[in-house]
Amino acid sequence: MQVKLDASLGSDEKFVGIQSLIPNQPQCTGAGEIVRRLHACSLCVRQGYEELERQLKEVFKERSNILRQLSKTSRELDGIKVNLQSLKNDEASAKSDVQKLLELGKKQREEMKSLQEAFQKQLNEAAEKAEKQQATINFLKTEMERKSKMIRDLQNENKSLKNKLLSGNKLCGIHAEESKKIQAQLKELRYGKKDLIFKAQQLTDLEQKLAVAKDELEKAALDKESQLKALKETVQLCLTSVLRNQPPAMSLMPSKLTERRLPSPNTNDSKVPAAVTSKKVHFIQASKNEIRQSTPLTVSPARLSKSKCKTKGRKTKIEMNPCHLQSDLENYKLTLFMLCCIFIYLFC
Repeated sequence: MQVKLDASLGSDEKFVGIQSLIPNQPQCTGAGEIVRRLHACSLCVRQGYEELERQLKEVFKERSNILRQLSKTSRELDGIKVNLQSLKNDEASAKSDVQKLLELGKKQREEMKSLQEAFQKQLNEAAEKAEKQQATINFLKTEMERKSKMIRDLQNENKSLKNKLLSGNKLCGIHAEESKKIQAQLKELRYGKKDLIFKAQQLTDLEQKLAVAKDELEKAALDKESQLKALKETVQLCLTSVLRNQPPAMSLMPSKLTERRLPSPNTNDSKVPAAVTSKKVHFIQASKNEIRQSTPLTVSPARLSKSKCKTKGRKTKIEMNPCHLQSDLENYKLTLFMLCCIFIYLFC
């Protein structure tokens, strides 16, 4: 209806326009003028119809286009409805998912709270441990400072002790040299003692042999000459063994053993005449002088100082006097010589 009204309005306007285009002619009466006007009106009407047809065609075209657009829009609306339905379904699933996510979020929040509490406890424990460790560190620092002071003091003491040790080492070197000298002296003393013990054993063996020989001679009651020859031979053997094996300069043999074993010079004096005794005494004195001249005693008092010697894990101190040693050696030699002379005196 609106299209038709627009078309009628358009034709009237065109008719008015056409009339305005016609020049103002003088009013003429008559049929000719009416015909002219009718002819002009018919022309205008034709033109209006043509325009109306053309407009109607355009309207139909627009209508077809609108219908097409409406069909398209209806299709689009159907798609939109389908999309809305799917969106609604998606929204429902999304709501369920959101609900699940909310529940998971709550659970995670609770877990986070528990974890936070646990972490807080651990942090508190770590803080306490850190405080304790700090306290121990401070204590250790004080201890280290104290010990460093002690170490410094000990280092100073060590320095002083090192100096003392150096001086002590020097003294030890001196004492070591002295101890070497003393050990050499002790070795000499030991060797001399061994020699003396060996010779004393030889003398005791000889004395035993002499006693056995004397007993055999007395029991067998042999001639005086055979007895004298045997005794002379034994005495000569004793003298040669004693004079060849003289004792060393240093010895520790006591003189009591020889003094005990000496026979009494007054025995068998009644059997020998006076002339023989005088000769024997002169011979004994001469032999004493020879022995004293042949075996001089040289003993240094420095060697006979106090010394320490180790025997069987023990330490024993030996104090020696050179005067006593000299007297012991002289007594030992004299007793040996007296034994030989007494046997000569008895049986010659």
